Amino acid sequence: MSRTPTSSSFSQTRLISLLSSLGGPRGDADSRQFGQRLGGLIDLSHSVILADTLASLERQPFEPVDEDPARAREDFLRVRAAMMGAVIRSLVPDGGASRIRWPEAVLDAGGGDALRRFYSAHQREMDARVRGLQERCRDALRGCSAALMQLATLDQALMDALAGHSRRLFGNIPDVLEKMQVAAREMLLQGGADAEGQLKTDVQALLLAEIDARLLPALGLIEALDEHLECE
Repeated sequence: MSRTPTSSSFSQTRLISLLSSLGGPRGDADSRQFGQRLGGLIDLSHSVILADTLASLERQPFEPVDEDPARAREDFLRVRAAMMGAVIRSLVPDGGASRIRWPEAVLDAGGGDALRRFYSAHQREMDARVRGLQERCRDALRGCSAALMQLATLDQALMDALAGHSRRLFGNIPDVLEKMQVAAREMLLQGGADAEGQLKTDVQALLLAEIDARLLPALGLIEALDEHLECE
């Protein structure tokens, strides 16, 4: 049986480390407790909604669903593989059908704008796929047990509260690409033989790390489902 990766091997630290090494902001450790850090990301209106959601969890009626919950794990693995395949195909000439393609003349003057559009197109596709996957994961949890139904409800409220922060976080990544394009262009002008190849490698690493970071919430739901199935 296929197993999902664990959250410890799927850490968002990889994306933060990559961004730091490629000219982005440093991911310095935050000494505050998790609850304090999380609270700083949620505004007052969403705090009220979360409080109301918590208060209503016990009153939610549970209706079991006669469907194999293991399909959620298979769905997760399928979506993750599809997202990674789309990234790789977009970077390889004649790599197969792909709506998004590596821009031509990316190291020319102004190529940074084309690179930003390329990356942003991937981000839009990631966002749509991940949102659909996470909703399907919640649906799978809702039909398994009362506890998992409550977790799915809380996950929905928490993701809504953090949506703005997530958009800002991931929306900052294309800014780093301009620095990467400038550095690669300078390498080319200085006689670097494979400046574009190195740029492709770095952009691919960023995209794949971002996929893993975006999938972390869905992975948490899958891990909760796995624990439930193992205890049955």
